[in-house]
Amino acid sequence: MQDGRGSSGMRGSGRVRRPEGFTLIELLVVIAIITVLTTILIPALAHVREQARRRSCAARIRQHVLWLNVYGAENEGRLPPLAATSWLQDVPVATVNLMLRGGMNRKMFYCPSNFNQQRYIDSFWTLGIGQSQWDGTQFLNAPSGAGGLVVSGYGFIQQTTGRRPIRPYERDTVRKEWVQSLRIKNPSLREMVVDLVTGMPDATKDYGMNFVEVDYAVFNKYEVYSGTSHMKNEADPAGGNIGFLDGHVEWRAFNPERDASGTALSRYDHCPTYFW
Repeated sequence: MQDGRGSSGMRGSGRVRRPEGFTLIELLVVIAIITVLTTILIPALAHVREQARRRSCAARIRQHVLWLNVYGAENEGRLPPLAATSWLQDVPVATVNLMLRGGMNRKMFYCPSNFNQQRYIDSFWTLGIGQSQWDGTQFLNAPSGAGGLVVSGYGFIQQTTGRRPIRPYERDTVRKEWVQSLRIKNPSLREMVVDLVTGMPDATKDYGMNFVEVDYAVFNKYEVYSGTSHMKNEADPAGGNIGFLDGHVEWRAFNPERDASGTALSRYDHCPTYFW
């Protein structure tokens, strides 16, 4: 005889049990949340990584400047030949050997943000060495003078034959000069080693310059370009680290003066590539 509470199979709390797992709507909501978070976090993570690369880059530039100060102190203030040609980043092989023996290494010659140079570092390192041979620690048969050179990832503000004065900007408070010696006034204001901010004229680009495909060499049948190291986006430079003669390093955002057509005015336009 039943007591009015229903059959034994229906006794309990009276709640209907849900099937295990997500419903389609819940799954779509989760996917949407993950997509939004990814959209937010990926640029933030990229920014953090770039900030870390900038700090690493600044440390490498500081090592260059400190080595130059040590060399100058041992040579009555004179500095070694740095920019071997009108390209700011071409360093004589003989000078590179001195730097390597002074405690530097190949990695220090290239900015960690210049992905092209990082990928083809072996090729850039030996591109212009001529008859010299790289044995993994130094260059053998290194000629004196500019007979062979290393294509560095940094620019050196040292005058070579035929260079014109550095272009001033109206906002400059100190005239920029080519550095030849430690015995120069205001060393804390004298730029010595700089990140590469380079461009080639291109009227279709902002600033009237292509800062990515600047100059190229052929490595393994591929045209490999050497362009600006720190980019704000796919087309425009973010800026660069500046190493001063007194040893300190500053970050400078890219903010060039422009001519009447809107083209960025380069500081150092002494070869087919323009430098800032």
